[in-house]
Amino acid sequence: MTVFTLTNYCGCGSTTILGVFDTMEAVLERMRMLADCTDPGDEYRIECFEVKTFEEEEENTSRILRSRAEWKAKQAKMEELD
Repeated sequence: MTVFTLTNYCGCGSTTILGVFDTMEAVLERMRMLADCTDPGDEYRIECFEVKTFEEEEENTSRILRSRAEWKAKQAKMEELD
């Protein structure tokens, strides 16, 4: 699942997360609402994050560990041949 955050960077150095959204369209809708009350110099940042479940991360970790073990075995075999 992908989520988007909209953050306001104030000129004084503070940041405020204005929302977490499930679509970019939702972010743009919030920005349309903010357009009327934005001061000159206000900065906004949109960031995208991938949200994973425990099961997805567990599967990914297992896949990576298997891949590393295979690579190490191949490296050890190559060193034996040298």
